[in-house]
Amino acid sequence: MQHAYKWDDETGEVEIVGRGMTAADYFSYVPEDPLESRKAELIDGVMILYPSPLDIHERLYGFLFHLLREYVETFDLGEIRGSRSAVQLAADQVYQPDLLFISRDRLALFESWGILGPPDLVIEILSRSTARYDRGAKLRTYDQTGVREVWLLYPNGPQGTAIYQRQGPRLQPVALDPDGILASVALPGFKLRPSWLWPQGKFIPVREAIASMLSDC
Repeated sequence: MQHAYKWDDETGEVEIVGRGMTAADYFSYVPEDPLESRKAELIDGVMILYPSPLDIHERLYGFLFHLLREYVETFDLGEIRGSRSAVQLAADQVYQPDLLFISRDRLALFESWGILGPPDLVIEILSRSTARYDRGAKLRTYDQTGVREVWLLYPNGPQGTAIYQRQGPRLQPVALDPDGILASVALPGFKLRPSWLWPQGKFIPVREAIASMLSDC
């Protein structure tokens, strides 16, 4: 299949435009340029290639990955995956969320190439190149396909961050509880203090964070 390339000089993203690209096209795509071997998503039939993330993004990603993995493994809740796991949600929608969680009773969603169906929890760390997709087409698809919880996090502060949890048939924005804690609906017992996400210096040690959650129970 021949493709047209559309560059965005401001964000550094590349659109690979075919005629109604499908998940099959996505998984069979072989980059012509080694520089294209980077995060790629199929959104509404268009493949998007993203530039490398900034260090502030990677620091937050690293903290959350280790925190979630430690918590999930401690309580044998399911599986955590990082930003290169492909999630197919429709014939023209294949995403690579920054982080995702799939509960133990839904592990049949895993295939050799990735995940077929909606995760329980999706976390997107927003950037200039990804925010419009994360807040737009991807959030709509997460809503329509049954994802239970979505965190949209800005790495440089709480402004613009949004949390969505499924209430009835739809994802709805939620606020923190009176103690400033987010109680996850996808991860049983997981209570996140947003202040952990934007520390002045080092992130809180993962085991200290988990101990704090348990003390709140």
